[in-house]
Amino acid sequence: MEDKIRIIFVDDEPNVLGSIRRMLRFKQKEWEFAFAESGAEALALFAERPFDVIVSDIRMPGMDGSELLQRIKQDYHKTIRIALSAQVGLDEVVHSIRSVHQYIAKPCDAKELVSKIDGALKSRDILNDYAMQELVAEIETLPVLPHVFKSVENELNSSEPSIHKIAELISMDVGLVAKIIKLVNSPYFGLPSQVESIFQAITMLGLDTIRALIVGTHLFSMYDATALPDFSLSMLWEHSFRVSNLARSIAEYEGLDRLQIVQARMTGLLHDVGKLVLANSFPKRYRNVLEIVTSENIPVYKGELEVFGTTHAQIGAYLMGLWGMSGDVVYGIGYHHSYDKFDMSVPMLVSVANMIDHQCIIINKEYNRIVVEKNIMHGIGEEKLEEWIAHIAGNWEGIVKFNILDKEMISLLRL
Repeated sequence: MEDKIRIIFVDDEPNVLGSIRRMLRFKQKEWEFAFAESGAEALALFAERPFDVIVSDIRMPGMDGSELLQRIKQDYHKTIRIALSAQVGLDEVVHSIRSVHQYIAKPCDAKELVSKIDGALKSRDILNDYAMQELVAEIETLPVLPHVFKSVENELNSSEPSIHKIAELISMDVGLVAKIIKLVNSPYFGLPSQVESIFQAITMLGLDTIRALIVGTHLFSMYDATALPDFSLSMLWEHSFRVSNLARSIAEYEGLDRLQIVQARMTGLLHDVGKLVLANSFPKRYRNVLEIVTSENIPVYKGELEVFGTTHAQIGAYLMGLWGMSGDVVYGIGYHHSYDKFDMSVPMLVSVANMIDHQCIIINKEYNRIVVEKNIMHGIGEEKLEEWIAHIAGNWEGIVKFNILDKEMISLLRL
């Protein structure tokens, strides 16, 4: 019989733990629970047998939640770390953010609590390699382009900083987008709903808070281009930006609802975030990936499979799942190279958008071009594809310079 998922809840208020125990009684067949009233008690229970998930209050006497979660991070890398807390000050956010994967507002109902925990656990279904799970669980920073980071700082420090300009600058870097979306979805800020766009985040939080998060938390490492000269972070962003807008355009043309359009755009922007993790964490091994891609004429994700036994899609999905990104976005990231259904879902939209960009923009002439599953192409059909391309070209003036209107495009996409 498969072992149950082990989850520990830590709170200095016995009535809170009692409430959680009652709320989650219906999950007893799937999950094994433990409850601790202090950080010291929690660590003692971990020493007996580690847990898959820890959910801890932040404000506790003695060892607070931030210190406890930092200790868990150091000693039990694979444990998913979730903070359960009422709204607190920005200083406490900055203090705790490096040790927390995601946050749950307090009080919360059983549905929300289970959804958050399930979401983080299900991301492990996408990434099955335990060693990689451990690596990704430890990630607290993502590399960013130095000039983008400096531009954001300069705009924030100007006499009249522009929200539109800052949102535009932040959107130019995959690492910045991923980390800030994680931060602003924290219940610490008391926002009424899930935030899935940078402009929305800045508008709701205000520039002072954004300044503190970006400049004050030191959550971003400057990308070292010399470590992997054949890997361009700028080109990765340009590709991600185009895929984001291609997916959005198709979703809008098909009349999908606002949430699907927002999710398609966010998924497109973050679909290659796993490349940041692999290239930044393993520059020498990723150089081997690029060499294999060139010598064997295969797509990058297949080269990653040969070297790492996993792909950037799986790595990125796991990280975004840990950080509390919505399930559709996580799923879209994880399966953007392998989705095989024509259903106008977020994964399908991003798969098609990614394929269109790879077919039409030659990032490296020695790389194999990406195609999508035959079931999707059969479902779309040549006529529908032509409609999408015409709509994209007619509503996105900037894409014309990337030769999206190339006469050979439709023939390139035929399978």
